This record gives sequence, C-alpha cells and structure tokens, in this order.
Amino acid sequence: MIEPGTIEPGRPRREALSFSAVLRESLGSVVREMRRAMVRSSYSSIIYEGYDFSCVLTDGAGNLIAESGEDHPFHIIPISGAVAGMTRRHGAIGPDEIVLHNDPYTGGTHLNDVAVIWPVHHDGAPAFHIVIRSHWADIGGMSPGSLNGAATEILQEGLRLDYVRVARSGADEVLRLVLDNVRASREAASDFRTVLGICRVAEARLRGLLAKYGASRVEGAVQDILDGAEQRLRRAIAALPDGTWHHTGYLDGAAATPHPLRVQVALTVEGDRVRADFAGTSPQVAAPLNAGPAIAPTSVLTVIKSFLDPAGSINSGTLRAIAVDAPEGTIVNATPPAPCGGLNEVRFACDAAVMGALGQIAPNRLIGDVRGTSNHTYIGSRSFIFYEYPSGGTGASADSDGAVAVRAFNEGENVSIQSAEIVEATFPLRVLRNEIRPDSGGPGRWRGGCGLRREVEVLADDARLSVLSDRNVVPPAGVNGGLSAAPNRYRLRRDGAEIAPGAFPGKIANFSLRRGDVVVVESSGGGGYGNPCLRDAKRIAADLADGYVTRDGLAPYRQPGPYPVLAADPDLASHACGLCETLAGVLGAGPGSLIEIVFVTGPSRRYWVAAVDADGPEGRVRIAPTPAPLPDTWAIRLLAHRTPLREGPPP
Repeated sequence: MIEPGTIEPGRPRREALSFSAVLRESLGSVVREMRRAMVRSSYSSIIYEGYDFSCVLTDGAGNLIAESGEDHPFHIIPISGAVAGMTRRHGAIGPDEIVLHNDPYTGGTHLNDVAVIWPVHHDGAPAFHIVIRSHWADIGGMSPGSLNGAATEILQEGLRLDYVRVARSGADEVLRLVLDNVRASREAASDFRTVLGICRVAEARLRGLLAKYGASRVEGAVQDILDGAEQRLRRAIAALPDGTWHHTGYLDGAAATPHPLRVQVALTVEGDRVRADFAGTSPQVAAPLNAGPAIAPTSVLTVIKSFLDPAGSINSGTLRAIAVDAPEGTIVNATPPAPCGGLNEVRFACDAAVMGALGQIAPNRLIGDVRGTSNHTYIGSRSFIFYEYPSGGTGASADSDGAVAVRAFNEGENVSIQSAEIVEATFPLRVLRNEIRPDSGGPGRWRGGCGLRREVEVLADDARLSVLSDRNVVPPAGVNGGLSAAPNRYRLRRDGAEIAPGAFPGKIANFSLRRGDVVVVESSGGGGYGNPCLRDAKRIAADLADGYVTRDGLAPYRQPGPYPVLAADPDLASHACGLCETLAGVLGAGPGSLIEIVFVTGPSRRYWVAAVDADGPEGRVRIAPTPAPLPDTWAIRLLAHRTPLREGPPP
C-alpha cells in the first residue's frame, strides 16, 4: 500500500501532482461518457428527458473519486457510505456479481432510486466500483410510480433492495422477482440492460487506465485527488470565524403529522472543520417526510461546498472536513418502517436550515431560498406512468435576480420539465399550457426567480394522480430583507370548475381522474434578496413588461408590511408567536395563521400565531427566546390565514 500523497519512490512531487490532475480528468471523462450513453440508450423518458440519474466512480475502499459535474448531490454523496455498507454486509463481491441497493436506512435515498454497484477487480481485489443510480419509473407500492403523499410506512412505497447480489449478466432469478413486482416492467428491464452495458464499457476504460499507468501509480494519484479536495475545503472553512450558529427549516407536513415539522441545526465552525448537529429536529413521522442517515451529511456538504468552494471537485476528501450528528429516530435519520419517499423534501429543509445558519456567519453570501421540494407528480394507470418534477424559481443573490423555472444549485442537472412533444407522443396526455407564473418570485431589491404554470389534460379513462410535494404552505424564504416567494400549488380543473385533488396541500395519492380532467401545477418561486423598496424602477418596469410581475403584485415594492417589535416569552414554543390585537387586525391574522418576520440581515423566520393579545404595545410580537441576539427587524407579513397543520401528535 502506498502512503497517501506519495507516488513511486524517486518521482518528483510536482510530477506526482501533475499526474493526479491528469488522472482526475481521465476518470471524469469516463463518468461523462457514462452519462451521455445513459441519455442516448435508455427507454424511460424520466432518464432520456428528465436526466434523473447519476454516475460515479469510487476506489476499491469505496471513496468517491469521480463524478461528472452534472450529477445530483443527493444521488452521489451517499454512494461512498453505500459501497462501504455493501462491503460490511457481504465482504467480497465476486467478479461475476453486482449489487442492487435502494434502501434508505442503509445509505440509499428513496426506493425509486436504484443503485447498481459494479466492482472492477484487479489482482483479486476491487480496484474501483462503478455506480449508476437511476430513478425507476415504478418500484411497486400502493400507487403507479410508487411515490405519493399518503404513504404511512415504507412497504407502501415499493420494494426495498438492501444490498441484493445478482449476476452481472442479468440472467438472475432475484432480478426476475424484482421485475415481476414493478409496474412498467418491460421499460425497467430495458433500462437495466442499458445500465449493464454502460458498466461494461466503463470497466474497459478503467482497465485501460490501469494497464497504461500501473495500479500502484493510479492508487497513489487517487489519494492525491482526495487529499487535494480536503485541503481546499479546509482552507475555505478556516477563513470563517469560530462559533456556533442556529437556524430552523420547516416542512408543510401532511394530514397525519404534528404541527409544524422542523429541521433544526446548530452549525459549529472550529478551525478548519465544521460540525452540524441536528438535535431538536422533529421525530420521524408516519408520512413520506423522512430521510435515512445519508441525507443530512449530503445537505451539509452541498451547502458548505457550494458557498465556500464552488469550483473544487466533489469527492470523499471533501467529506473529511465535515462532521454531522443526526439523531436516530428523527426525520433526518429515520428507522423502519418510516416511509422515505419525500427524502428530498427533508433535504431541502436541511439545506434551508444550514444556509440560514451559514448566512449568519457570512450574510453577503446568502441567497434566497429555492423552490424547496421535488414536486413529484405522477399521472398513471395500468398501461402508462407519466412522471415529472416541475422546477421553480431560484433565490436572488447580492447582485442578481433569481433564475426562472430551472433547477437550483443543490439539485444537479435534472431538466425543468419534459417537453410537450415527448409527453404528447408517449402518453395519453395533452399539454395545454406551459408558462411563467407571474408574482411567484419573492420581492426584493433583487427579485427571486419565478416558478412555472403547467396544465396537462388527461386523455385516458382510468388514470390516477399522485403528488408528493412540499412548500405548499410554508413558502421559500427571502434573505437580508427580501420577502418570501409564492408557495407551490396543485389543483384539478373538471368540467370548468376547480377542485382540490387531496385533503392536504401537495400530498395526493391515487386520486381518480376522468377523461378531460386538467391537472394544474403552479410551482413556487425563489426567495428575494434585500429590501424590495430599494429595487431599481427600471428593473420593475422590465419585470412588468416580461410578465414576471403584475400590477397587482407591485404592493410589496411600495410597502412590504408593518414594523414588528419583538418581545421574548419563554412560555412559547420556538415556532409559535403571540400578536398584539392591533397588529393582528392590520395583517388579517388570527390563531393558526402563518407569518414571517423579515430581518435586515439573514433569513426571515416563520411563526404560527398561538394567540392574539387583547392589550400590549402596538406592533408587539411575542416569541421564544433565541440562543443569540436577533438582527434588526423591519417588516412582518402574513403568509397564510390558517394552515392545515395542527399542534400535537396525530390521533
């Protein structure tokens, strides 16, 4: 074994580092070739149109060493732990075997994301692992497409594949059992054969590198790649002040969950290391709003890396500078049988919490919150499954408006939506409308990006609608004086009238559709940045001309809201507040209303009104004491008159 950071004896250090750069690009080229082949060769539209897959390489020990720059953080960052878990479970994997894995509790994401782990052996031991994680259109469960908003246990979401060994030839009884228990099984089988073919080609490329340079030299260069990434991130962290900062991100919840669901983080910087402690996060729930142990570290690394070292490589070296404490039995580290279909909804709340804490250290680097949910949208039947995840706006920054209806920095290269031509040619559906959603971006000196409005008509008699979405109640937040965006919204138009397809916003399961029904999706915008009253008049005029803002949407740019006066009340929960009667009247708020308090610096904070006080100073808002002094406030806004959430545990 060659020590990390060295190369063959006698080779100059500069030559070693030069070779590690060459090898890094060579490995990245292998991954990029894999991605292109997946798009060209797959049968599922969610792959060739939606790009819902990722390809990576690990070394023999399971360290992530190469990705393409286009892959999804929540796909690739957990891979290292998944490969290590495979080794603990099975020991050696034979040269004629591969492993299937999707189990959230042992390092997977959600069940639809099936990882194929393909070892590449050299001298009797794995030198690399090729891993492709791709979204299967269906993995069984209670509804077409498997993901839905009503699951109460993971068994309703499909098949768990907890490091299942199968023959890499594809001729395997276990694989036949899997394919016999998923919908759209011919499509799944075809996509799986595509993955096997791509892995064979990638293995040939890796064997070519081993033959050209030698295994020892390659192994030493891999260690240099990991060490270099670690050192870059450590230098960036070391530039921050030491200390601990706190913030909380919220989820809408579901009909059976407590009020509200929270992800709470304490972010500590100490020298060149960061520790994120998620103590205080909501306990796991009997709803698809849980995540396994891989997701909190993924969120922390994604945010820290994006904000502090966006140009450097992502590999296991970057993880060495970060420690994460995610209490077991919470929504960020759930245990069986908690459903985990909405892992991304939890991850987005983790991202919001970590960004809010980091933004208190470096507020100028903050951006407004992003759409904050996957918006899993399924229309399916026995004969077809249409799946997409409509994008929304991204958050504004210190010198730029947010982008309109695209993926955000923490999502990878999924497309915004599938093209109307592909949808109409492949499924019994018609796309009636696809346009920018005005007034959906958060107002600010820099405006958050707008979401989209999409209307899809159903041309079949036996279709059903399932949606797993969040941020339909708690919208994406603004920062540094910027305001929140519009929340996501799902509706159904039937015979000219609009109806709600579910009892809880954004959580729908197996709602029966009729021919002629129109599914209406309105995705959220991104949060604003800075006081909207300071937005340049020419930019407002351009927003009006481009349809990003309407005349009715100009009010926040004139007067965002009344001024609040905060008062500490230790008897209140951290998410609750009490409003004086005058302020409640101005806002039109009452018990159960959701409000936001906007701060001059840092992210806004959300509170649910617990009581309206009959007396007290004008503008007073009672809140629980905070660990550190809050920045200056300058506005308070009503976000929702009454939320569908409630206090206490579900019945």
